[in-house]
Amino acid sequence: MKTLETPAALSSVDPAEALIKEAHHRKRRRRLLVAGITIVLLASSLGGYLLSRPGNRSPTPQANIQPVGPTGPVVNKAAFARHGQLAFVSRSTLWVLDGSTASLRQIHTPGLVPVNPTFSPDGKWLAFVASKEIRENYGGDVLSSVLSSALWLARSNGTDARPVERIDFNTAFGWDPLSDLFATSVGKTTTVPLGNATGVDLVSPTGSVRPLLRGTHVTSAVWSPDGSAIAVSTQSGPSGPNEWTATLATYPINGGPSTVWESLHASYIVAAGWWPLWGIGYTTVGSGAVPGGSATADGSPFFAIARPGAAPRALGMTLQNESTGTPSVTSTGWLAFVAINGSGGRTVWLGKQVVVCSPLTAGCTAVSHPAGTVTVDPVWSSTGATLAYVQAPAVQDYGFPQRVVASWYNAHQLYLFDPTTGSAQRNTQIHGATVPLWSGNGRSLLYVSNNGLWLNSTLAEPAVEIARPLFAPGQWPAFYGQVAFSSQFSWSSD
Repeated sequence: MKTLETPAALSSVDPAEALIKEAHHRKRRRRLLVAGITIVLLASSLGGYLLSRPGNRSPTPQANIQPVGPTGPVVNKAAFARHGQLAFVSRSTLWVLDGSTASLRQIHTPGLVPVNPTFSPDGKWLAFVASKEIRENYGGDVLSSVLSSALWLARSNGTDARPVERIDFNTAFGWDPLSDLFATSVGKTTTVPLGNATGVDLVSPTGSVRPLLRGTHVTSAVWSPDGSAIAVSTQSGPSGPNEWTATLATYPINGGPSTVWESLHASYIVAAGWWPLWGIGYTTVGSGAVPGGSATADGSPFFAIARPGAAPRALGMTLQNESTGTPSVTSTGWLAFVAINGSGGRTVWLGKQVVVCSPLTAGCTAVSHPAGTVTVDPVWSSTGATLAYVQAPAVQDYGFPQRVVASWYNAHQLYLFDPTTGSAQRNTQIHGATVPLWSGNGRSLLYVSNNGLWLNSTLAEPAVEIARPLFAPGQWPAFYGQVAFSSQFSWSSD
């Protein structure tokens, strides 16, 4: 492992980076909406290069995988037996696979595109966002635009699916870690910045709604580890450049005064998580840029603040979205995230590396990887004993035709890192892994490969394909090579 350097430049964002703002609304809601840009299919020699790399062969299809009707997904019910429940979006339709009953259920959302299914922590409920979208072709580039969205709730087996009424839905912030409450921002405003919400609501599975705060410009929110409070980032003051103030404050869900943790002038604060020992993690976006916009896709300074009023700790430079994996933290405080290393910027296959931060020393070090590679998608097992992450070829190419994007993802290799020894080992049973996800008991891994979901029930056995496709073949929504696969599925397991 090598020590991660944190140059002084990480403490601010160059205003000159704010060149493109037209995509900021879609990027800020990347957790919810598969709204992206599919770049025109261009000829590129990179595709052949990646396809010829060792380990890039598509996994052999499994005998028990069967198509569901002429237009449905291809599913292997038997292979998922006793592995919990899986919600996945296949070609803009949401399905729930129940491992206890070997049943598959389609959730109907007429005229709407579902995205970001999320099981509640107790596994009893399923939340997702359904949006009305339009797609237009601009000289070969397929652009998706979101016209309207709604939060939907269903039982975990997919029954009783319905939109939540009586809320002006804006953005989903997720489930309380310890109770059946779902946080969402509501309202819309055309100032500071365009598309921001004006409040936060708490929604129960019964559909009851309880306002948490109103009358402010909300950028982001994250739950506390014990689910008793929510950290919310807001803006206040004039809407002109360099005139507003960003505030990060916590709000008890059962009432009581808020507590300010951080306040910045002429910068945005985007909450990334609230974790044991580290406190609240967040990124900042400087003057002249907006959260989630194209300008900030090049990377943002990443900080953690341990308590209200404490000095923030600079951790590195990271991407704001989930395309390379969200930060992952263990119950004992080990932190892992993807740092930008070099000049890769927003291009997913350049200048990315997994960084691990120790709860004992508070130091952050990059996991070693060979020259000519990048590392992404870090996720800790439930015990915190092992970190799974992905290693992929670093490619000096700036074209993003579908063939090249697919070939790069299929060239991924999965590694397992031991924080006690600092060593990593490749799992040769897994090929083409993207966004790996551990089971609750830490024995199995679910991951995306070749536009499908695969299950490695034990790390010593070959993986089995469970369902495909996620996106329509040849229609992966890509943004500088970044594909939001994590927005297509959720897994509730023991």
